[in-house]
Amino acid sequence: MTRAKPARDGAQGETIPVRARILSAAFMVLQERGYAATSTREIAARAKVSKRELYTQFGNKEGILGALIASRAARMRQPLEHAEVHDRTSLVTTLRAFGVGFLGQLCDPAVVAIFRLAISGAERSPEMSRVLDGKARAPIRAAVEALMRAARTAGLLTGEPSAMTTRFLALLTGEVHVALLLGLVATPEPSELARIAKAATDILLQLYGSD
Repeated sequence: MTRAKPARDGAQGETIPVRARILSAAFMVLQERGYAATSTREIAARAKVSKRELYTQFGNKEGILGALIASRAARMRQPLEHAEVHDRTSLVTTLRAFGVGFLGQLCDPAVVAIFRLAISGAERSPEMSRVLDGKARAPIRAAVEALMRAARTAGLLTGEPSAMTTRFLALLTGEVHVALLLGLVATPEPSELARIAKAATDILLQLYGSD
């Protein structure tokens, strides 16, 4: 089989990496057909690659979905990487930065579309929900819980890390996420995301902050 030639960006004339083309094509097909009806053959055709290249990059359809979700989840966790909380100010700064980054990704139309696909296909294609949980929800929870544990060790918070994590994430998502999934509200502006992150941080510290 002849190896597919790399696609080029019409505006720049630059070669688009194979992996990026596959992910972009997969997202388009998923949106159009849903997870169950999406085939690796169609993804490969849209991306202008061979199925062998697709399998070499991702293994299978679930691997492609996992990569789509994991890349977004990594951006959500970025403010927590190497975060040091040694006083109240650094804790507040970290919580707010995470809140803004987390909500910015969660409310992005592409991420909303993935959630809608997972919800609509939950009975027919439960593997999509499992990938969403394993590649996004669980790693994000673990990262936030590690921050809460560090803050408690530093004497800045007094609650149980898992409970504080649950409360903080609920405070961040409660105002907007379900309404956004239902199409009841527009994508929030950055200023609104900052307001929600600040409010969630303030409430967390009121509930669990040390005196």
